[in-house]
Amino acid sequence: MSELVNVYLIRGDEPSIISRELEKLTISLLGDEDKSLAVEELLEGDYQTDSDNYSVESLVGAIQTVPFLTQKRIVIGRDFARFSRKEDLEALLVYLEDPNETNYLILVWEKGAKLQRANQIPKSLIEAVNSCGEVIDVRVGRKVTEWIRGQVGESSIMLDEASISLLEKSVGEEIARVPAILATLESVFGSGSELQSSDIEPYIGQAGNVVPWELTNEITSGNAASSLGILTRMQGNGAQHQMQILGFLSNHYFRILQLSGRNGMSADEAANLLGDKSTFRAKKTLSEANRLGPEKSKRAIQLLAEADINLRGGTGVPAETVMELLVARLSSLYKS
Repeated sequence: MSELVNVYLIRGDEPSIISRELEKLTISLLGDEDKSLAVEELLEGDYQTDSDNYSVESLVGAIQTVPFLTQKRIVIGRDFARFSRKEDLEALLVYLEDPNETNYLILVWEKGAKLQRANQIPKSLIEAVNSCGEVIDVRVGRKVTEWIRGQVGESSIMLDEASISLLEKSVGEEIARVPAILATLESVFGSGSELQSSDIEPYIGQAGNVVPWELTNEITSGNAASSLGILTRMQGNGAQHQMQILGFLSNHYFRILQLSGRNGMSADEAANLLGDKSTFRAKKTLSEANRLGPEKSKRAIQLLAEADINLRGGTGVPAETVMELLVARLSSLYKS
């Protein structure tokens, strides 16, 4: 992304990567403006009309509204895969012919909770955005190795071939972990550092003597003492960095949140929603989502967010203690 334009369309195939790109773009557009005043975000439900149809009229109305108490206005249209037909986009296509110069529009091609799967983006929308703005493509698809190398290239650290290979083998299909791992390495070693596999190994979990799913299995049992025992082994002698453990837990509970409240969903439907290649893992996630329910799933995400802030120095509490409190609180969610 070079100079700022007034219209963006973000497309991708991994929800966490899409969200990260959206956050980065929003911060770039905001500058010194107050987010609470400058940003309006619309979700799937905001497009629903009184007749239970879906329309872009609310989005078009929002982007045509002049800024109030700010120099600019940013409108984010999330869950926009709802509009996969050209005829549903007519009002927006008209706006894109002459966008408001003080306003910024970000369309996020992702599906909302009520849409089974994201359809193809209409050619007319891609052409319209390209004519007045920019399409940001963060799709990974089958080009995982190429994408990981691209992420490493964009970071401020330099990894040798052995390090990149270790990173690839470590994350497997959980490619959303890569940006967090790189951010951790940047914060630990500093910008411009040249790292080898022995440098990065403790921060991607390979040096630990406990596989991460042992921790989630113990948390699910509701036994805080047992869960803390696993955590102690994972953190012992710097085997796994706290940010790495947090990253794994975050990925685990974001998957649960995606399935939470979807009563009657099958394992195949869950795998399709999560993007899993098989139903084995999706079935376990679905079972845990049904057990926790929507409120406790949201509470888990809140606890993870608080821990993230604290690990970054939000309270000055030691990292080990932050993780111990997090694991104990997550375990308590499973008690009846």
